Amino acid sequence: MYRIAIVRKGQPADRRTCTTPGELRDIVWEVVRAEGSTITDADHAPLMELTANARNMADNEGFAALEFGAAAITIRPDQP
Repeated sequence: MYRIAIVRKGQPADRRTCTTPGELRDIVWEVVRAEGSTITDADHAPLMELTANARNMADNEGFAALEFGAAAITIRPDQP
């Protein structure tokens, strides 16, 4: 399970949890779209790789962050 925070300047953090890689991917897709970008078929593989790398970094180092436009996503493994 992961603890997610979506942060936009001047707004409170949108805190969430996810339990699967697919749920994390869905959150990333949602943020990308909310920032005004369209996700094309050609974008799927690179975004999936970016999300997987961030998840692995969170697993190995305890923290990962992604930025899309004015939004930042932080990813932390949930503590047992």
